[in-house]
Amino acid sequence: MPAQDFGLAEQEFAEASLDPSRWVQALTAVASATGSFGAVLLPLAGNTLPNVPYTENCTGPMEDYFRDGWHLQDGRMATVPTLTQHGVADDFDGYSADEIARHPFYQEFLAPHRLRWYAGIKVACGDDLWAVALQRTIDQGPFSAEEKDGLARLSSRLSTGAAIARALSASAASGALEAFEMSGTAVVLLNRHGNVFKANASAERLLVDDIRIVEGQLVARDTRATMALNRAIHHLLWRPTGGLSAPVALPRASRRPLLAYPARLTESTANALADCQAMVILIDPDSKTRTPEMNLRMAFRLTDAEAKLATQLALGESLEKVADQFGIAKETARSQLKGIFAKIGVHRQAELVAVLAGLL
Repeated sequence: MPAQDFGLAEQEFAEASLDPSRWVQALTAVASATGSFGAVLLPLAGNTLPNVPYTENCTGPMEDYFRDGWHLQDGRMATVPTLTQHGVADDFDGYSADEIARHPFYQEFLAPHRLRWYAGIKVACGDDLWAVALQRTIDQGPFSAEEKDGLARLSSRLSTGAAIARALSASAASGALEAFEMSGTAVVLLNRHGNVFKANASAERLLVDDIRIVEGQLVARDTRATMALNRAIHHLLWRPTGGLSAPVALPRASRRPLLAYPARLTESTANALADCQAMVILIDPDSKTRTPEMNLRMAFRLTDAEAKLATQLALGESLEKVADQFGIAKETARSQLKGIFAKIGVHRQAELVAVLAGLL
């Protein structure tokens, strides 16, 4: 397979490193250049979350992949040692033809979708390894030795784009921490495993004694609270959209409970390669240094008008009454409310009230 066949795919992959919204387009270009049915970007170790990018025609298979637990028993992971060493691997690096004909992953998961043949291209991303998993239909047949040689050469070039994406995401995460710190908002950043990998100074000041970071986990002395927070983080990482979860109260001995709000913002999760996949915003009810509007502005990047509107709605006022109170048209209030919903990740006013209760 001539190297020049990959020109457009390499260009699209590089564009996706700068603009994470283009990952699907980049994978589509790689699939087209390699004569594949579709492609998925998968981590080679650790948790695989539903937010990994894949080509549109892989939507059905990927929904089954996560819903039916095949991500926990992906037979192609047997090819990872070869993939890691040579930059490319296919089905026959893990199984014989007879084994493929009997293996549940191939026969129970792939076959109903008329899929079978796979080739993985290694994508090195810092200390993490990912693969562009190319998928062909039963009728298209497996990848040839010549094709695999071309994919091995492509591996290093795709890894360059991944390194750029990782660097940019790290810069964005640091910038987010600084912005939260300037606002006096305590926040910790989570990776795709749900582990804390960064915390700002405001969070570090709160995470002492009763609540601490232990081996990458937010741990409270109250084990039930720790379990509740872990469940909330897991649910957040696995739901298909971003947004803010209801607060988890973390009890403290001599003060009111610390409120932990797990959040997954669209901007932080569009890039599957990013370290930061979610965050936990920590609110200390005993701190009275900021107004409710300030809390909302800093926690969710609301405008002044949005923060004022959200505060009144969370206190139980109707949209019409608030519009009259602020002297704005009802359509303007509705437009602001849509912006609030989008930034906080809710869809109804009742959800807004539930989420914002602890911040007011």
